Amino acid sequence: MENQDYFCVKCLAQGDEEAFVELYNRYHRKIYYIAFKMTQSEVLAEDVTQNVFLKIWEMRASLDPKQNFAAYINVICRNVIFDIFKRATREESVKKELKQFAELSESDQEDDDFAETYKILLYNAISELPPQRRLVFEMCKLQEKSYSEIAQSLEISRSTVQDHIVKANKFVRDYVLAHGDQLI
Repeated sequence: MENQDYFCVKCLAQGDEEAFVELYNRYHRKIYYIAFKMTQSEVLAEDVTQNVFLKIWEMRASLDPKQNFAAYINVICRNVIFDIFKRATREESVKKELKQFAELSESDQEDDDFAETYKILLYNAISELPPQRRLVFEMCKLQEKSYSEIAQSLEISRSTVQDHIVKANKFVRDYVLAHGDQLI
């Protein structure tokens, strides 16, 4: 198999799409299995598999045919999974922060002004997002739709939805931190 990988990787590094398809056919089940085993989710395993091969395609020019491709693709798979776990942790952290602010404002009448100002600040941040990202963010956070539902509704990939949410969360968090003086 290593000789076949060497030839395919060498051709892929030169932009050969057939070599890419050959490597995909050879490794996609293995990558899916590893991803499913680590995530326990069919949807995430599919996303990981897609992202791994997307990275392979994007990095094709820098691939070294002498390198053990099977080991290389396993490392990429592991890194993609870790990135997904990191993003999920960050998203969960942002959700907790938003929920804490919401609970804080609801639980104490004296904080009504603070809550109203925070809400305005939050909506200002959301309104500054690019239109597609804002729509994805609102569908996910306000309408509580799943990534899959959003992807299907907007006819985009689930990983694109995930990318929009990660970037929107970061922007909203940074915006609120930068304009937090308005809350005082």
